Amino acid sequence: MKKISLTKKIAVVVVVLAVGAVFVLPTMAQMRDISMWLEKTSFSPGERIVLHFKAPASFPTSAWIGIIPSNIPHGSEATNDQHDIEYKYLKGMTSGTLYFTAPRKAGTYDFRMHDRDDNGSEVGSMPFKVVSPTGGGVSLSIDKRSYRPGEQIKVTFTAPATYSSNAWIGIIPSNIPHGSEATNDQHDVAYQYLKGMTSGTLYFTAPGNPGSYDMRMHDSDSNGTEVSSVSFNVSY
Repeated sequence: MKKISLTKKIAVVVVVLAVGAVFVLPTMAQMRDISMWLEKTSFSPGERIVLHFKAPASFPTSAWIGIIPSNIPHGSEATNDQHDIEYKYLKGMTSGTLYFTAPRKAGTYDFRMHDRDDNGSEVGSMPFKVVSPTGGGVSLSIDKRSYRPGEQIKVTFTAPATYSSNAWIGIIPSNIPHGSEATNDQHDVAYQYLKGMTSGTLYFTAPGNPGSYDMRMHDSDSNGTEVSSVSFNVSY
């Protein structure tokens, strides 16, 4: 994972522990072990979100982080579980990076951490916004999720009018870390520029080598950012 300067990192975490109907502040030791942070807090619909976290080693493997609309009351894991838009289990990890996709609907949301998946408690919250950019949002889709080597892949996309003309979509092996346009550029198997188009269809050829790949969209070809992705497999 790329190192993040503390001067550039946005770190906002609200920690609560629920005991029955009473909310109590955690100990200082617990607060040190519970955190979430983002490199920015405003995203386009469908944009890739990179979330960094810390969690106590005492959490079970079913501890999870999910995207919850901000208007849902805080505290109850069961309530959050009913309204989550996307979630990831921590699987025993005490720190790391998780990748989410920004909700399609503009609004205010939270990343909320929970100590377990069975009548647990919400223990941390990180707010963010989804804002539709001028000229439309971001979307990326393919016609299916499995292809034969050399088979045609139909890619449908939408992109904001504010993107550079050298914004691009490329095929990247799935084991390449997400987020950095420069890194993806070093490993792309095939690519096409959007050339100012805000929507359309592109056609790619599936790689000759079987494996797992992503179709990844980037807002620029000059130190840009990966903004969306969709995964697919190539097999005989």
